[in-house]
Amino acid sequence: MSDSIDWRIIDRHIAGESTAADDERLQRWLAQDARHAALLTALRSGGGGQASDERQRWNADAAWAKMTNRIAEGGAARPLVLHPSGPEGGRVRRRGLRAVGATLATLAAALLIGVLWRSQDSAYIQLPIPVMHDVRSASGQQTRVTLHDGTRVVLNAGSRLRYASDFGRATRDVELDGEGYFDVVHDLAHPFRVHARGGIAEDIGTRFVVRAYPELPQLVVIVAEGSVALRQASAKSGGTVLGAGQLGRIAADGEVTVVNDADISRWTSWAQGALVLDGMSLGEAATEIGRRFDVNVVVATPDLAQRHVRARFHDEPLPAVHDAITLALGARWTRDGQTIHISRAE
Repeated sequence: MSDSIDWRIIDRHIAGESTAADDERLQRWLAQDARHAALLTALRSGGGGQASDERQRWNADAAWAKMTNRIAEGGAARPLVLHPSGPEGGRVRRRGLRAVGATLATLAAALLIGVLWRSQDSAYIQLPIPVMHDVRSASGQQTRVTLHDGTRVVLNAGSRLRYASDFGRATRDVELDGEGYFDVVHDLAHPFRVHARGGIAEDIGTRFVVRAYPELPQLVVIVAEGSVALRQASAKSGGTVLGAGQLGRIAADGEVTVVNDADISRWTSWAQGALVLDGMSLGEAATEIGRRFDVNVVVATPDLAQRHVRARFHDEPLPAVHDAITLALGARWTRDGQTIHISRAE
């Protein structure tokens, strides 16, 4: 669950008065949820950026009372309770807000109060809260989706893509769990960004694969065409630029490593129906096969699981895949319902 942010950090950012610590905290918050960037963009265009005036003082009690009344008139189930922490500010505690909708309502209200603090104008800005689209590709299948901007995405088995209903208006950010092939429509004014496992892959006119399954040790990005900027989510901008034929990995500590002249087909042909197991251990291949065919593949011993596999398949049924692999490794396989057991041949 995304944590909250002090609205005063957003206020200082819009006014151009943020500190380095403010910027770092804001970037972490933006990276947590694509909706945060959309709300910040709406706030910038709606009334932020006025010069600071020490003579302007914000009456926290009055502002929150006014906001609470407006929310109550709109049918909000629970009021916001203000706990003043000083003559010029306040601190809000959420009580009983457990639903996602209530959390987003609180976030929008906090952003709105930031505008009231910066200006004498008491007009309220209506900040639409985007609905999140959630596309899932179950084990044993692939899912194709075309986004509002024409970008095409293929989700591999066991993957999930999330994006806001206002995708493309101000930002083009998506969240990925699993593996996706992206054929991006380039728009210099609206960069396309994939958020996955604490990293961001930003399109610079390209086709690329992002591989971010939870069991993998690193986020992997493979560029088939064009280029991609790869960086840790906490980084403000920039990153390591990957060109066509390059593979980038971003570790948990943010370090990016690059492999030149990568075998692109090994990483992208799954989007055309292939099953590529080159350069894997049998244990890793078992996970890939399990996702592809929606089965549970169990390797009997650790030493057998470490044996290397090199095989490519296209439209072959599950028995043919296991026959080929076990024959090459001197092993055998048996099936019990949805579970495949691989052991050494006797």
